[in-house]
Amino acid sequence: MKKLSPLQLFAGLLILTTGFSACQKSSVSDSGVPAGQNQLQLVLTDGPSLIFDSIFVDIRQVEVRVVKTDGSEVWQDLGIQPAVYNILRLRNGVEAILATTLIPDGRIDKLRLTLGTNNSVVKAGITYPLYLHNGVTQYTISIDDDVDEDGDADHLKFWLDFDGHGSIIETSPNHFELAASLHHFSHHNSAELEGKIKPAAALPAIVKVVTGSDTLTALPSSEGEFKVRGIQASTVTLIIRPSNNYKDSVMNNIQVRRGDDTNIGTITLHQ
Repeated sequence: MKKLSPLQLFAGLLILTTGFSACQKSSVSDSGVPAGQNQLQLVLTDGPSLIFDSIFVDIRQVEVRVVKTDGSEVWQDLGIQPAVYNILRLRNGVEAILATTLIPDGRIDKLRLTLGTNNSVVKAGITYPLYLHNGVTQYTISIDDDVDEDGDADHLKFWLDFDGHGSIIETSPNHFELAASLHHFSHHNSAELEGKIKPAAALPAIVKVVTGSDTLTALPSSEGEFKVRGIQASTVTLIIRPSNNYKDSVMNNIQVRRGDDTNIGTITLHQ
């Protein structure tokens, strides 16, 4: 057998190494996501409650159903850290990242949320158990591929809106049950409206964004700032109901645009 010179051996090793490196690179996209997969970020948000001080929800598991490129379907566990969330804190732009994980390449068409039993509410400073309505622990909603491409086509993102106040049923005095009301939205397919109320003496206040038959509510922060997300219409009415004998304020025909955050600035209220 013919022996190879050291130079020939080195050249052969270089070819093998280069080929292996090329194979490695082709299995990962330029954005760092492995081939055949997408990175998904799921964000949890909520609106305010005019009755409860806190709503604690025990979230155990979140899954999405992916229709893969070959037409098959798979439920993918997002691997969240099970925890109890005070969802009333998730308002005015405050949110919690539930998951950032890899899922198979394809179209997300459903989300399934599993609840635990460690749920409670706080009303007027008193904590009450929050029982699962009819013992239901799982809820499924349609997503229909309404997600954002977060910078790259294989980086996906959408928001899960857990309507805490709208999810609670008082079946008898101070006996509360949880029937989860879930919605979702993406940035590109919804609008945001924000602003600030003054003077501070007019607070607390209730802010309502009316879009046809739908009404979204916000409670401004102690500085008077508010933000309403997930607006589906293009024209809205803003209603502000302050306290301490300040007059209501109504702004009609506010134009908002999907994919944008409309800031209406500072609104000064009067007595």
